[in-house]
Amino acid sequence: MNFLSYMLAILLGSSSLAFSAPSIPASALPATLKPEPHQRDPYDWNARHEAVKKRNRAVKPEYVMIGDSITHHWGGEPSGDGKNTGSGSWEKLFGPHAATNMGFGFDYVDNAYYRVQNGELDGISPRVIIVLLGTNNLGHRKDTPQACADNIRAFVRLVRRKCPSSKILLLGVLPRKEKNLAEPVKQTNRLLVELHNGKDIFFADPGKALLSADGASPQNEFMKDVVHPNARGYEVLEKELAVLLKKIDAKYRGGKQAGKHS
Repeated sequence: MNFLSYMLAILLGSSSLAFSAPSIPASALPATLKPEPHQRDPYDWNARHEAVKKRNRAVKPEYVMIGDSITHHWGGEPSGDGKNTGSGSWEKLFGPHAATNMGFGFDYVDNAYYRVQNGELDGISPRVIIVLLGTNNLGHRKDTPQACADNIRAFVRLVRRKCPSSKILLLGVLPRKEKNLAEPVKQTNRLLVELHNGKDIFFADPGKALLSADGASPQNEFMKDVVHPNARGYEVLEKELAVLLKKIDAKYRGGKQAGKHS
């Protein structure tokens, strides 16, 4: 491509050029996605950001779970505020494997995008990257399901660029106790299913296992408050994820074997 053609491609927004670019320009992000840090919660957000980067450089985790306070309070390292509501089920889920808890209390998808954009996945290649985001976009910022799904789509695209050989397990937004959010959660998850390709991006909705008979709100016995699971709730999620990770790991091993013989 000569210089004139190159400039023309930029002006016309050539899709092939955008695809081959090393990063998506800010103008290509959804209008509702604004990558930035925050300090909406009492813990030191920036210190946790640095702790995650330091841990990932040191242990090169096989699994990472990226999320908000639902992930942050589950267990694992770095422990941060030390709540670890479901630490037993976290250990059972990841067992002897190196895993990093990349959950940050009160994160929007925007804040997680900023974190990954600024080094949290640099230099590592986890077997599986688990993504559980969106509840704060819907519940606190009052994003529409379409806006929330668009932001998560952009986030998954960023993760894919950062760790091209990792499998991504995208989890649906978990049910909340507020009845007015039941439908937005369902609508968002219906949009997120479209990201599933069964090859390197997998969508699952383990939150269904938390639902009560009405099919919309979570059972009280599994919830600490309106949005966070209690220890029993985390145990339910652990059982769901254990099955999913086993299936994905089988594909991971299959891909490794295929690579050896190619």
